[in-house]
Amino acid sequence: MKELVKINSDLVVRHFFEMTENMLSLKLLAGGSSMETRKIADPAVNRPALALTGYFKHFAAKRLQYAGFCELSYLLDLERDAQIEAIRNIDARHVPCFVVTDRVTIPQHLIDYFNQRALPILTTALSSGEFIEKATIFLDEYFSPQTTIFGSLIEIHGMGVLLQGLPALPKSACIVALIEHGHTLIADDVVCISCGHHGNLIGRSKEITQGYMEFRGIGLLKLAEIFGMRSVRAQSNIELVIRFEENLPEYSGRTGLEEPSNFEILNHNLPLITLPFCSGNDSYRLVEVATTMQLLRANGNNPAEELSQRLIKHMLEMNK
Repeated sequence: MKELVKINSDLVVRHFFEMTENMLSLKLLAGGSSMETRKIADPAVNRPALALTGYFKHFAAKRLQYAGFCELSYLLDLERDAQIEAIRNIDARHVPCFVVTDRVTIPQHLIDYFNQRALPILTTALSSGEFIEKATIFLDEYFSPQTTIFGSLIEIHGMGVLLQGLPALPKSACIVALIEHGHTLIADDVVCISCGHHGNLIGRSKEITQGYMEFRGIGLLKLAEIFGMRSVRAQSNIELVIRFEENLPEYSGRTGLEEPSNFEILNHNLPLITLPFCSGNDSYRLVEVATTMQLLRANGNNPAEELSQRLIKHMLEMNK
């Protein structure tokens, strides 16, 4: 089935605030009445240093605007009317909102102006450097291509593994066995995938189902209550796809020399390993071993290749 890709074109300021309030330590200071209508339309942050002086060539008005200690020091050194004029000139470019970093105190007359103009201004306890890093990562991921895919995402030995298989196959027992052996479930049945800040693929569950999984014949399980908090996580990088199939060719995986095939998600090629589905809990052992083998390959270790080289060397010595 063709992948359905979604790309966000803008971000309502209200949603930005709600989604990052804890992560960015944000507080609304003034201008909240227009947060529903103002939108961030560029996946970056902008420091309006020159704009405060009246220079607007190449000004990035569609970006989230932030000001730190230096910008506020310059602004507050101006006369009161000049302060208002500097903010008014920036507001005339229809910026989405301001974020003030470094715990800088905003005078009341500026707060009154932001309320009067319904221009949202947020404050954060983070330094400018911390805010830029965290906000940029969040915006990059929000505006990156996104898709959803059927399967379950579980983190095994630090590697995010997407498990897939025919709907008729009882994969729940395999997942529960993996969790019992210390591995962590990210998403069950449907995985939400986006491109990360560093070009990696990030998988999450849908927010409404996070922490739950369906066990056929039993019903919904709330994993943290059964297996503890270590059994669930909000997100993980996706580095491997394992697909269960009922019938594999007889020769499949006989030598271990075969390289994993490719599985494409959002133009990223991931290694795909196809395994036979085993009854009972034996399938979880296959998943653990397959994941460990992929970790070894990623680190340049391939037991089958090593054995092949040893056999070749042995045969050459025998023929001398």
